[in-house]
Amino acid sequence: MSTPTPRPVLSALTAGGLGLLATGLVALPAPAQAATVTVKTESQLRAAVARANKAAGEDTIRLGRSITLRKGSLEITDALVLDGNGKQIRARGKDRILDVVTDVTLRVEDLTLRGGRAPEGESGGAIRATGATLEVVDSRLVGNRALGEGASGGAIMNDGGSVSVVGTRIERNRAERAGGGIEANAGVTTVTDSVLRGNRTGAAPGNGGALHLTGAGAVVVEGSRVLRNRASAEGGGLWNSADGQMSVTGTLVARNRATGAEADQGGGGLFNDGGTMTVSDVRLVGNRATGAAGSGGGLLDVGGTVSVQDTTMSKNRSERAGGGLETAAGTVDLAEVDMSDNSTGDMPGNGGALHLTGAAQVTWNGGTVTGNDAAAQGGGLWNSETGFLVVIGVDVSATPPPRAPTSTTTAASSCRTGCRSCRGPSGCPSAEPDVVGRPGSARGGGTQPGRSTCAASRSGAWTQ
Repeated sequence: MSTPTPRPVLSALTAGGLGLLATGLVALPAPAQAATVTVKTESQLRAAVARANKAAGEDTIRLGRSITLRKGSLEITDALVLDGNGKQIRARGKDRILDVVTDVTLRVEDLTLRGGRAPEGESGGAIRATGATLEVVDSRLVGNRALGEGASGGAIMNDGGSVSVVGTRIERNRAERAGGGIEANAGVTTVTDSVLRGNRTGAAPGNGGALHLTGAGAVVVEGSRVLRNRASAEGGGLWNSADGQMSVTGTLVARNRATGAEADQGGGGLFNDGGTMTVSDVRLVGNRATGAAGSGGGLLDVGGTVSVQDTTMSKNRSERAGGGLETAAGTVDLAEVDMSDNSTGDMPGNGGALHLTGAAQVTWNGGTVTGNDAAAQGGGLWNSETGFLVVIGVDVSATPPPRAPTSTTTAASSCRTGCRSCRGPSGCPSAEPDVVGRPGSARGGGTQPGRSTCAASRSGAWTQ
């Protein structure tokens, strides 16, 4: 029997690449190349986004001139770089500007996003990122809105994704519920070398004038400025959730305001709602809790864990207590913290620099307490009846005594009616404050004038 002649192996080039190889495998077509396109009109921009959504790879769209959107938001469903080239996209309050879907990466750079407005009751006035990765670099987000019940994130809504804001200005945005500038619903949010300025919330409930974290997320703010933001209830600057982790480093937090009227509202600069907050190398200056019983002009902690180091708190003010810092049943560690020229109003007006409410615990190692003022008790430091205050190596000096009562009652009767556990002759302390700010306390124990190495529990500065 003769052996059959073997068939030749096909080896040919096809239009899309190699055909059948000697191995019998079929080669795949070469991957499509990511495209870069420049656009100058809304129609060109929309067409470029549509093509990028369908094409493989990360495309780049560059603006050749500023563009006004008239036909609704741009939905991003595939990886994209949006290069503003110094130009802007304006929405004129018609809709939000960019909507980024799950598992998609969008990078916005050198672009101004202005006048976005989310549909009523929805979040993210300029950008909504849902389970996405968003980078905003060297850009501006200005005058965007998220209004209606439950609407959050006037400029940016991070809904369970990863958002990074670098070298960017987020200014004059507004949200009804929370996060006048940025709202983070869980996820990870990082703000670096940026400015959050003049953002505000509505009144339902109105938390986190610049930035608000909901749920078990993480927020890092570093090398930035948080200025002149306003919240209707809590956290004029930044607001951390009960399950959240927030780190603020190398940042100026100044002239923010929280206007909540209750004793557990306020936090003109920072508010911690029971989560974990770390503050390092920060300047908290001129922040205010202006509500009728607003607390914590610089920082208000409600039952959380706070660490503050190498930080200055100055010229902050609250109406009720804790001109610089108030903690309500929380745990606070302070290291090399300077508190100066902070003050309270007269509702009742305790703890010009620091105030503890309930079973709070504060340990303070190193720093200064100078020039603070309380309308009633504890011009410097004020400790609650059940609080625990340890002060080590802190200079307490030049703190004015509490202002004289304005009513016709005597100082002694004012003291008895104003607190439950006053000490000293006739139920009131003597006139000279010790190093922890409680007039007449025997727990001073300072090693030199104005320096304290005391441990104060149930007496501290003043007790309520």
